[in-house]
Order: sequence, then C-alpha cells, then structure tokens
Amino acid sequence: MPEALRLYRCYPRTAGARPGRPGHWSFVPRPQFHGRWDNSDLFDSWYFSRTAVGAIAESFYNKRRWIPEVFLTPAGEPRALAEFRYSGPGLIDLDDAAALVRLGVRPSEVVVQDLGVTQGIARRLFEADGDVRGGLSWWSSQMPSETSALLWSHGGQPPAGLELVGIQALGAEHPAVVEAAARLYREVG
Repeated sequence: MPEALRLYRCYPRTAGARPGRPGHWSFVPRPQFHGRWDNSDLFDSWYFSRTAVGAIAESFYNKRRWIPEVFLTPAGEPRALAEFRYSGPGLIDLDDAAALVRLGVRPSEVVVQDLGVTQGIARRLFEADGDVRGGLSWWSSQMPSETSALLWSHGGQPPAGLELVGIQALGAEHPAVVEAAARLYREVG
C-alpha cells in the first residue's frame, strides 16, 4: 500500500461553519468552471499542494504585498491553512515524463493557461482512469518546485481517503507565509 500523502489547502475559514458549507474546510463551490482541471459535469475539483508553502503561494501569488489584511476573510476572520492525510487511490503524475508519453500529453499542455486544453486533459484522464485513480498531480504554476494536486469527488463530499489532520490560522508571521513570500519575492507586512 502506498504511503499516505500530506496535502494542504488554504480556505476562508468561518468559525462555526457546518460541514459542506462556506467557511468550512469541506466546502467546494459547485458547479466549478474556472479551475485549471474543472469538469463539473464529471467530478468536483479539490485543489491542494503537497506543502504548506505551495498552498500559500498558489492562494496569494496575485498580491504584490502581503499585508495582514490579505490573510483575513471579508468578515475579518483569519484565513486558514488545512493539512490533510490522503490515503486514497493514487494520482496521475503529470510531472513524470514517462507518464506524459504514455498519456499522449505534452508538458506545454499541462502548463498552458488555456482551460479548454487543461480541462480537456482532465476529462479524458478521468473518463479513462477515474475509477482507479484519485486525481492528478503537476508542478505549481506559481512555484514550479512545488507540486499541486487535484482530487476528484462527487456530490460535494470530500474525496475518499482524505482525512483532516489540522487547521492553522494564517497571518503575515506564519512561517510558511514568510517562506512563500521570500520565494515569490513578495513584501510581507
């Protein structure tokens, strides 16, 4: 049995939010159309990073200066970093040259900012392997040394094999925020 993966995602936490509702770690908006791999008619898209730094980089890359307000929800609550253990079906590795050759996918198709291309790849891979694979992994667009992951699920339910390990409040002083900011050349504070 393969070793469980550690996965991380940032989300706008709301104290007291119920499971599956906005503000809870288990919420994903439905239907999904705008994500790199989304195919809402086939699966729900759960996006993660393999590290806390990667999750923060993917979530906040578009802010030039990471002031304390960046890490607050519109209601003024701290955004959160959730850590998970994933022991479900293996992922299709789109950062593996042999896998790309076998799948007939070019590296440029994985990184292109064209949803028609990337969503088409996800559709094809899900239809071929969705019953035996848990999703996809690829290199982060914002920080290529980090690995991003998509787990697919259905009906708004968390993916099979996903277990919450812990939740941390985010802020400008969080060690993973400091590291992500340094690696992305962002100002903090």
